[in-house]
Amino acid sequence: MSAALPPKELSPNNPITDSSVRETLEPLGLSVPEKEEKHYTTFLKGIWEIWDRVEQMDDYVPIVDEERFPRENVHRPTGKDNPANAWAWKATIRDQQKNEGLLKGKTVALKDNVAVAGVPALVGTNAVKDWVPNVDASVVTRILEAGGTVLGKAVCENLSLWGLSDSSATGPISNVYADGYSAGGSSSGSGVLVARGDVDLAIGGDQGGSIRIPASKNGIVGMKPTHGLVPYTGVVSLEPTLDHVGPMSRTVLDNAKFLQAIAGADNIDDRQVAGCPLPGSVPDYSALAAKGVKGLRIGLLTEGFAAAVHDPKVSELVRKAAARLEALGAVVSTVSVPMHKNGPDLWAVIGRLGASQVALGRSTGRRHLALNDFTAKSVPITQESFNDMFVSSKNTIVNGEYGWKHMNPTLYGKATNLVRKLRDAYDGVMDEVDILLMPTLPNLPPKHIEEGSELDEVMKNCTGVTLNTAPFNLTGHPALSFPVGMLANDAGVRLPVGMQLVGRRWDEGTLYAAAYAWEQANDWKEFS
Repeated sequence: MSAALPPKELSPNNPITDSSVRETLEPLGLSVPEKEEKHYTTFLKGIWEIWDRVEQMDDYVPIVDEERFPRENVHRPTGKDNPANAWAWKATIRDQQKNEGLLKGKTVALKDNVAVAGVPALVGTNAVKDWVPNVDASVVTRILEAGGTVLGKAVCENLSLWGLSDSSATGPISNVYADGYSAGGSSSGSGVLVARGDVDLAIGGDQGGSIRIPASKNGIVGMKPTHGLVPYTGVVSLEPTLDHVGPMSRTVLDNAKFLQAIAGADNIDDRQVAGCPLPGSVPDYSALAAKGVKGLRIGLLTEGFAAAVHDPKVSELVRKAAARLEALGAVVSTVSVPMHKNGPDLWAVIGRLGASQVALGRSTGRRHLALNDFTAKSVPITQESFNDMFVSSKNTIVNGEYGWKHMNPTLYGKATNLVRKLRDAYDGVMDEVDILLMPTLPNLPPKHIEEGSELDEVMKNCTGVTLNTAPFNLTGHPALSFPVGMLANDAGVRLPVGMQLVGRRWDEGTLYAAAYAWEQANDWKEFS
């Protein structure tokens, strides 16, 4: 334990005074005996000296090989260079030493919370200004080493805290199939750029459904891998236990190859626990995808088809799509996990209490690469930066601060324990089936809310979007969304519908097998 006594001579800027201990404890309703206060003041002076010495040290920033991976033509695209408003920043980055690997010839967009040294990141907000990362995320290095070409950063929603596509400071993004309708979030730009064909692949981030939601709404494939399978190193965190990063693509096989290229432990990210393979031991997901579905046991999750807010037409279409898997040889049955309905409530505890602490720079207990250059830009939160946040970000901070100050201090821990119970409930059912199946989203994409609407109307427009996605961020199970049809809404606008497949942890290959079999046997745009 570090010494608490101060040196014989204090630094001239040591700020501790005789009232510091009292002023520190008073907001907590605590005090020390008056005769002991001078001792605690001395201890506080001593620890401040240690903290100050560490603060004066140079930070450790891993070296980025910009000779091998140069950043070319870095610019903020406008006008015809950004017709869907889905690019946050453009740059061309490729490996100068080789052009081989799983991603040879593939172009990639990165969600704009992924660090790329020398390329500005907006993170969807004006609350954090002028952040130019000084490191490359692990997924960036792996994409480049696998032969992929990075073309830039895709717009994400405001601080990645929104499931629609109208919160980014750079303006709304429309659904690829219907102008003025939601493209989903928070990886909105990633979904749109892939669906439009502007890039072959994109990296998305997913804390409550942010890969699968835009995948479902724009008719593409999105995989939220097992928690920790893909290193989150160098990506802006929302809440470590919920953080996932993963592949988005137009086809199942491209998604499988992409996952193989970016998955595996990086020896930095503490989210990567027992069961996570080393990069050289990552499965060949493309080969697993080709295994077919004969004899595969698929369970239609009752609660997933009857969410509190759902469109019966969406549930009916997904059931019809599931029947096509049965025709291909899968064994389809109905299963129930009643606690699935509690998942969003548990997320509301962990997501709000956890994310608020991360947003305020209070994340502790971590072994990882801290993005200190981002933290220096984002905290302390000022009134000006708070004003620049979207309602969902402000609400998270309000909720989290109130919760930590006024709710039972065991609330976060209780929710964590109940997540284990939820995980065990899914695992129990998956002793009997290989895959859980349900609609990715309970409803079709809504129209963008009118600018200037009351905040309750803004929040209402997002109601129900994560009911089937957020529970699996909590439990860490892999979850894949892929398109299985188009439906017309009440206005006659045809929009994509996604099917979500959920598997055992570290068993992404089985999900790819089911999705690939369905994709090869059906034209999703004609299925209704």
